[in-house]
Amino acid sequence: MITPEQREQIELTIYKTFDAVDKTGANTQYYKELFAGMSDRQFDTFMHRRLPFRFHTQLFKVEPSMSDVFDGFRILKKPLMEKVKLPYVHINKNGSPIETKECLVVYCNIKRMKQMRAKKTNTAVEISKRDMKTGRLDGEDKGGLESNKEFEGVAALGLEGTIIENARIKADAMRAKSEAYNTINVKGEVSLADIDADKTDSIAKNTFNVYLIGANLHSNLVDEDYYTPHTLNRRKKNMRES
Repeated sequence: MITPEQREQIELTIYKTFDAVDKTGANTQYYKELFAGMSDRQFDTFMHRRLPFRFHTQLFKVEPSMSDVFDGFRILKKPLMEKVKLPYVHINKNGSPIETKECLVVYCNIKRMKQMRAKKTNTAVEISKRDMKTGRLDGEDKGGLESNKEFEGVAALGLEGTIIENARIKADAMRAKSEAYNTINVKGEVSLADIDADKTDSIAKNTFNVYLIGANLHSNLVDEDYYTPHTLNRRKKNMRES
């Protein structure tokens, strides 16, 4: 439990810090009014919250500069620029990890996506029921989908193989999926290197290509030299027969 003497010291530090960051005094006044109506027990509960303080900005009026932020950290006697240890990059023979140059270190408030919640996660048991326009699973076996933000996150980490796996073999690339299953049955495992990728192997891309052709637009999604895959296959077949 925070004592009255400790509370007085804490409030003084809070006001000094906000005065340094917000030269208008708006944030300091806000917390003075907030704390004035709190009992010591309520103040103790407030201080034990995770990240209890919020800086309130106002366009063109309360917009702290980086020098203001540095002033606030000087009041707190905390470094804003720190060296970060990177043990996953390299560790020397003494067991010490490599360090970065001094860089800005701040809280990064990352909100977990709802797709990560257990009750939002489901797995398909049967994958034979599909919408043949998009390749997506239908009915009770409709599994969880990868969102554009999840793909962006994976791309930021440089996990190209994961993108290819989720966007092709585990999606609507039916020939690649069949090839992957056959490889698993024979070898007990499969790698992306074992799969012969084909840009025409996508239900959704072929559907979209048909819509474009219907609008008198030609693309290179699956077509080559303005020929659809179906036309190219027929031409190859006729050439072999002749």
